[in-house]
Amino acid sequence: MTTLYFDASALGGAYFPDEANHPELRALVFGGEHDVVTSVLTRVELSSAIRSASEAGRVPDPDLLWRTIDADLGPTGPIGVIALRAEAILLAATTVVRRLRVRTLDAIHLVVALEDATRVAAPEALEFATLDQRQGAAAEALGLVVHRFAA
Repeated sequence: MTTLYFDASALGGAYFPDEANHPELRALVFGGEHDVVTSVLTRVELSSAIRSASEAGRVPDPDLLWRTIDADLGPTGPIGVIALRAEAILLAATTVVRRLRVRTLDAIHLVVALEDATRVAAPEALEFATLDQRQGAAAEALGLVVHRFAA
Protein backbone atom coordinates (compact mmCIF):
# COMPACT_ATOMS: atom_id res chain seq x y z
CA MET A 1 0.00 0.00 0.00
CA THR A 2 1.38 3.41 -0.95
CA THR A 3 1.94 5.88 1.86
CA LEU A 4 1.00 9.48 1.16
CA TYR A 5 2.76 12.28 3.01
CA PHE A 6 0.44 15.28 3.21
CA ASP A 7 1.89 18.71 3.82
CA ALA A 8 -0.36 21.13 5.71
CA SER A 9 -1.74 22.81 2.57
CA ALA A 10 -3.01 19.56 1.08
CA LEU A 11 -4.30 18.20 4.37
CA GLY A 12 -6.11 21.47 5.05
CA GLY A 13 -7.86 21.08 1.71
CA ALA A 14 -9.36 17.84 2.99
CA TYR A 15 -10.99 19.70 5.90
CA PHE A 16 -12.19 22.93 4.27
CA PRO A 17 -15.22 22.21 2.03
CA ASP A 18 -14.76 25.43 0.06
CA GLU A 19 -11.28 24.41 -1.16
CA ALA A 20 -11.15 23.65 -4.89
CA ASN A 21 -9.86 20.09 -4.49
CA HIS A 22 -11.75 19.23 -1.32
CA PRO A 23 -13.55 16.07 -2.57
CA GLU A 24 -10.41 14.58 -4.13
CA LEU A 25 -8.21 15.40 -1.13
CA ARG A 26 -10.81 14.08 1.31
CA ALA A 27 -11.04 10.82 -0.66
CA LEU A 28 -7.24 10.43 -0.62
CA VAL A 29 -7.00 11.08 3.13
CA PHE A 30 -10.03 9.14 4.33
CA GLY A 31 -10.72 6.66 1.52
CA GLY A 32 -8.61 3.91 3.06
CA GLU A 33 -6.65 3.18 -0.12
CA HIS A 34 -3.45 4.71 1.25
CA ASP A 35 -1.69 5.12 4.54
CA VAL A 36 -1.56 8.85 5.28
CA VAL A 37 1.16 10.56 7.31
CA THR A 38 2.20 14.11 8.10
CA SER A 39 4.55 16.00 10.40
CA VAL A 40 3.59 17.09 13.88
CA LEU A 41 4.04 20.63 12.53
CA THR A 42 0.86 20.19 10.52
CA ARG A 43 -1.26 20.47 13.67
CA VAL A 44 0.14 23.97 14.30
CA GLU A 45 -0.27 25.00 10.66
CA LEU A 46 -3.86 23.73 10.50
CA SER A 47 -4.69 25.48 13.77
CA SER A 48 -3.53 28.74 12.24
CA ALA A 49 -5.49 28.07 9.04
CA ILE A 50 -8.65 27.33 11.03
CA ARG A 51 -8.25 30.56 13.00
CA SER A 52 -7.89 32.55 9.75
CA ALA A 53 -10.78 30.74 8.08
CA SER A 54 -12.98 31.32 11.13
CA GLU A 55 -12.22 35.05 11.12
CA ALA A 56 -13.10 35.13 7.40
CA GLY A 57 -16.43 33.37 8.07
CA ARG A 58 -15.42 30.17 6.29
CA VAL A 59 -15.61 27.99 9.42
CA PRO A 60 -18.72 28.40 11.58
CA ASP A 61 -17.42 26.31 14.50
CA PRO A 62 -13.62 26.34 14.77
CA ASP A 63 -13.66 24.41 18.04
CA LEU A 64 -15.45 21.50 16.36
CA LEU A 65 -12.93 21.48 13.51
CA TRP A 66 -10.00 21.63 15.95
CA ARG A 67 -11.45 18.66 17.88
CA THR A 68 -11.95 16.73 14.63
CA ILE A 69 -8.37 17.35 13.52
CA ASP A 70 -7.00 16.50 16.97
CA ALA A 71 -8.87 13.18 16.83
CA ASP A 72 -7.76 12.45 13.25
CA LEU A 73 -4.12 13.17 14.18
CA GLY A 74 -4.42 11.33 17.49
CA PRO A 75 -3.01 7.90 18.31
CA THR A 76 -6.04 6.04 16.94
CA GLY A 77 -6.84 8.48 14.14
CA PRO A 78 -6.54 7.77 10.43
CA ILE A 79 -3.55 10.09 9.92
CA GLY A 80 -0.14 9.08 11.20
CA VAL A 81 1.87 11.86 12.81
CA ILE A 82 5.63 11.87 12.52
CA ALA A 83 7.50 13.45 15.44
CA LEU A 84 10.02 16.12 14.64
CA ARG A 85 13.66 15.20 15.16
CA ALA A 86 14.38 18.91 15.42
CA GLU A 87 18.16 19.17 15.14
CA ALA A 88 18.61 16.72 12.25
CA ILE A 89 15.52 17.87 10.34
CA LEU A 90 16.27 21.57 10.71
CA LEU A 91 19.86 21.10 9.58
CA ALA A 92 18.73 19.19 6.49
CA ALA A 93 15.95 21.73 5.82
CA THR A 94 18.58 24.50 5.86
CA THR A 95 20.38 22.68 3.05
CA VAL A 96 17.13 22.32 1.09
CA VAL A 97 16.33 26.04 1.45
CA ARG A 98 19.82 26.95 0.26
CA ARG A 99 19.58 24.62 -2.72
CA LEU A 100 15.96 25.01 -3.85
CA ARG A 101 13.43 27.85 -4.02
CA VAL A 102 11.20 26.77 -1.15
CA ARG A 103 9.86 28.32 2.06
CA THR A 104 11.02 27.28 5.52
CA LEU A 105 8.08 25.14 6.66
CA ASP A 106 7.78 23.61 3.19
CA ALA A 107 11.43 22.56 3.40
CA ILE A 108 10.83 21.02 6.83
CA HIS A 109 7.90 18.98 5.44
CA LEU A 110 10.07 17.82 2.54
CA VAL A 111 12.86 16.66 4.83
CA VAL A 112 10.46 14.90 7.21
CA ALA A 113 9.00 13.10 4.19
CA LEU A 114 12.41 12.17 2.78
CA GLU A 115 14.10 11.15 6.01
CA ASP A 116 11.35 9.87 8.27
CA ALA A 117 8.22 9.11 6.27
CA THR A 118 10.18 6.95 3.83
CA ARG A 119 11.20 4.76 6.79
CA VAL A 120 7.58 4.58 7.98
CA ALA A 121 6.43 3.64 4.47
CA ALA A 122 9.17 1.08 3.76
CA PRO A 123 9.15 -1.19 1.94
CA GLU A 124 6.19 0.43 0.17
CA ALA A 125 6.38 3.60 -1.87
CA LEU A 126 6.05 7.09 -0.43
CA GLU A 127 4.35 9.87 -2.36
CA PHE A 128 4.07 13.55 -1.43
CA ALA A 129 0.82 15.58 -1.60
CA THR A 130 0.84 19.37 -1.74
CA LEU A 131 -1.15 22.34 -3.03
CA ASP A 132 1.99 24.45 -3.28
CA GLN A 133 3.47 24.35 -6.79
CA ARG A 134 6.91 25.54 -5.66
CA GLN A 135 7.03 22.89 -2.94
CA GLY A 136 5.90 20.28 -5.46
CA ALA A 137 8.74 21.21 -7.82
CA ALA A 138 11.22 21.02 -4.93
CA ALA A 139 9.82 17.61 -3.92
CA GLU A 140 10.31 16.33 -7.45
CA ALA A 141 13.85 17.74 -7.53
CA LEU A 142 14.52 15.76 -4.36
CA GLY A 143 13.24 12.56 -5.98
CA LEU A 144 9.75 12.31 -4.52
CA VAL A 145 6.68 11.30 -6.50
CA VAL A 146 4.29 14.24 -6.12
CA HIS A 147 0.51 14.55 -6.09
CA ARG A 148 -0.03 18.18 -7.12
CA PHE A 149 -3.29 19.99 -6.67
CA ALA A 150 -4.13 23.53 -7.74
CA ALA A 151 -4.39 25.92 -4.81
